[in-house]
Amino acid sequence: MKKIYLAALLALGGLLDATAQQDPHYTQYMYNMNVINPAYAGSKENLSIGLLYRKQWVDIEDSPSTGTFSGHSPVGKNVGLGLSAIVDQIGPVKETNVYADFSYTLKLGGEHRLALGIKAGATFHDVGLFTDIGE
Repeated sequence: MKKIYLAALLALGGLLDATAQQDPHYTQYMYNMNVINPAYAGSKENLSIGLLYRKQWVDIEDSPSTGTFSGHSPVGKNVGLGLSAIVDQIGPVKETNVYADFSYTLKLGGEHRLALGIKAGATFHDVGLFTDIGE
């Protein structure tokens, strides 16, 4: 019985210190493939570039908006590289993400391929809660 109380206490203790974040909202995954999946980088035969913008609730001030730039290209026989930049703003909170992608594709025979990818980058937060003070 003591184990059950201990497990419940640990579970509730973990909830008290929980944190979360708001990820950019994408409605058009087919146009954001390398932003979501780094193994997609270099999957086309030539340079592929995309630019998207999404604004939710257009007539409401400080409504969520997301801008995305992405590009990827094959650079070797089985290697692809990609770059993406995402600017996401919800109210006073602005998040900018910059990522680089590396992919390696294994040809399994015929039309079958297995692509592996890794994504590395940086995230910059700007929480502008106090920018209007004193104006």
